[in-house]
Amino acid sequence: MFSKDRFVIELDDRYFNQKDLINAACEYLNNQGKKCEIVNIYTLLIDGKKYSATERNLNMGGVPLQQVIVKEIKN
Repeated sequence: MFSKDRFVIELDDRYFNQKDLINAACEYLNNQGKKCEIVNIYTLLIDGKKYSATERNLNMGGVPLQQVIVKEIKN
């Protein structure tokens, strides 16, 4: 789900630490044709703009779903 300043990534695998999660999110974005770099474990640089990345866990019918919420950081 993509919008102008915020989007949600749902990855196939489940990650139990923030470093692995942010690496997987950045790899996913690079595979989608975006230019993604990791600034730190909570910040991504995507196509030249800074974004914060936070984790959200949902329970969908008894099945855990992990999402990465990516929001543009406005200066």
